[in-house]
Amino acid sequence: MYVISLIGISKVIEAPVHQIKKWIQLFGSYIPMTSMDQILYFEIEAVHILSFIKEKMEEEYDWTEIENLLQHTVFG
Repeated sequence: MYVISLIGISKVIEAPVHQIKKWIQLFGSYIPMTSMDQILYFEIEAVHILSFIKEKMEEEYDWTEIENLLQHTVFG
């Protein structure tokens, strides 16, 4: 399994760490994460999911709309 750090994912999707942390609080159940040595890492699929969340936030979707979309979207 490949994983990426919070800082790494921040660079990949070009979003600030504090914003990603907020998205994790709101949508964490949809974001595949793992913890190793008390450090949070994201599975590669999380890049697609967080990019999707970022795109919808930029399009001014409200968080409940994004959550509904996440429930019905397959990422891969």
